[in-house]
Amino acid sequence: MVSIRKIIPALIVVPIFVAVGVTGWLSFRSGQQSVEMLARKLSEEVSDRIESEVTTYMKHPQVFHELTLAAIRSGNLNVQDFEQLERFFWNQMLWDDSIIYSYYGNEAGEFIGINVVDDGKRVLRIRQQESGSSRRTYELDSQGNRLGEISVGEYDPRVRPWYQNAKSLGKTTWSPIYKFQSQDVLGITAVAPVYQAGGTLEGVFAINISLGQLSDFLNSLEISPAGAAFIVERSGTIVASSVIENLLVEGEAGQTDSPENPNRLLAVESVNPAIQGTARELLARYNDLDSIQTSENFKFSLDGKMQLVAVNPIQDGRGLDWLIVAIVPESDFMGYIYENTRNTVVLSLAGLVAATLLGIAIARWLIQPILQLSATAHDIELGHFDPNSLTDVTNRGDEVGQLARIFQDMANKIYAREQGFKNQLNLLQDETDKAKKAMLLTQMSDSSYFQQLLMKSKRTRSKAEEFKKIDIADLLKKVSYFNSFSEAEIQRLIEMGYRKILYPGEYVCREDEQGDAFYIILEGSVEIFVEKIDKFLTNLGVGTFFGELSLLLGIPRTATVRTREDTVLFVLDREGLQKLLRNYKDLAEQIAQALHEHKAELESRKELLQKMGLLDDEEGFNQNPLGWIRNRMSTLFGL
Repeated sequence: MVSIRKIIPALIVVPIFVAVGVTGWLSFRSGQQSVEMLARKLSEEVSDRIESEVTTYMKHPQVFHELTLAAIRSGNLNVQDFEQLERFFWNQMLWDDSIIYSYYGNEAGEFIGINVVDDGKRVLRIRQQESGSSRRTYELDSQGNRLGEISVGEYDPRVRPWYQNAKSLGKTTWSPIYKFQSQDVLGITAVAPVYQAGGTLEGVFAINISLGQLSDFLNSLEISPAGAAFIVERSGTIVASSVIENLLVEGEAGQTDSPENPNRLLAVESVNPAIQGTARELLARYNDLDSIQTSENFKFSLDGKMQLVAVNPIQDGRGLDWLIVAIVPESDFMGYIYENTRNTVVLSLAGLVAATLLGIAIARWLIQPILQLSATAHDIELGHFDPNSLTDVTNRGDEVGQLARIFQDMANKIYAREQGFKNQLNLLQDETDKAKKAMLLTQMSDSSYFQQLLMKSKRTRSKAEEFKKIDIADLLKKVSYFNSFSEAEIQRLIEMGYRKILYPGEYVCREDEQGDAFYIILEGSVEIFVEKIDKFLTNLGVGTFFGELSLLLGIPRTATVRTREDTVLFVLDREGLQKLLRNYKDLAEQIAQALHEHKAELESRKELLQKMGLLDDEEGFNQNPLGWIRNRMSTLFGL
């Protein structure tokens, strides 16, 4: 026989158990799917960003080669004139500071090139017929003039991998990856052969790119706590990696390691388990890397943890054929889902216990009158009715009337309690459904918001750490105006100015504003353009400066400056510059001389000076610009 004592509590408690369990399971599954989607999207975005950056980075040397060949065809560049080539390479490296080595070698064994060495200085390396087989290296000053001979060594460009590759292919292309002779690092060279009118090879132009710069870029990416990215050749050797490891390895017995054929690290032998495992998975899936011709996305299990992988081929039609691989472990994000699930379970269990106790209390409150009525009905059926048993239910009159009212009251009250019981069950079900929907919405909202907040916090913390590492004194020494300052003088200079941090797209100064500060770029880069005519002028990077002309001549800005990325500036205002010039008279003369060298720029400001009434001595300006500049600076700064 089924007892009402068990049915009613079960009808209240079981739906609560079911609702809490289903809600928790749906919350976990929803979070798990969200994490997988987020991780996949992150891996794709990282891969796409790497592809964009590498394409741009590798495109510059080829563009310079096209311009060089065009200059030769038009007669503006003579490859037999080494003095002209020397100035050409110098200006080329001023245009793009990412170039570390630009050079030319010919069939006679002659060679000329400009190289950025470890300390950031530029040196000239040259070999001509009169010097025999020796290549001489000269230090260059900030204007590209030779200061003195540094070293002499044997060198023949015709036997180098870059020259041999250009000669064999006969077109603008990339050399194989090899070890640079001037620096013991792996690199790749963009080469462009030059031919005489009869089709005979005359020489080869080349620009070096260090693979270490690509690895530095990958290492700077914020992927995920255990995420990784690498670039690999079709042969399986690593080109660049976000993991710090030596890409040159010791060869096996009998194997030689030469600049032309260095022993390089295979991806399947990487010290990083994620890179090693992903490389093995790629070979298992596609048999060989040559078969990957389109972007691919997949996931696989590595040591019991799911890894999401995005693969992008990168080809430029000039021999460059690499694969970009980004790896994001799902476990980097599942920790937050597990923590959320634990919190949900704890809260659900607490709610379940409370709801169960409340349900039992309600069930007892509902059952007691029913049992009393049942006992009364049973007593009536057995003829053992006790009038006192229903005293709490109704007041009776005489025995017959009292009996009629008892049964009538019993029917009414049983019916009322049944209806009330049903209404309460429906209300409880509605409240449970609402709680379920609210909990689902809360979990989905909190998960997305928490992920965004975490990623933003990590980026901000990472950028703050980078800014703290900036050595202002070291960067100021690289500015031509201050490279002769002592350590103490540099510190006094720092005390006169201040550091300013800007984010991408912020304006530093705008045209027509009064020039009130002199800026030096310590970190990041800026773009300079004229807003009125929407004309781009130039980009400036670390170690360069701007704003001195407007400040020193007391005229409004003629161009707008805006940041291209996160940028740190060192700023000297008018008061600081005045104090600096008064303390260092020689510096004032250097700046005056530098301004005098910009004759074209001074001439372009002439009309503006006339409109402002500042050109009271036009004859002096025309005949002796340097004297006019000295007088102007003396007037403005009281020198």
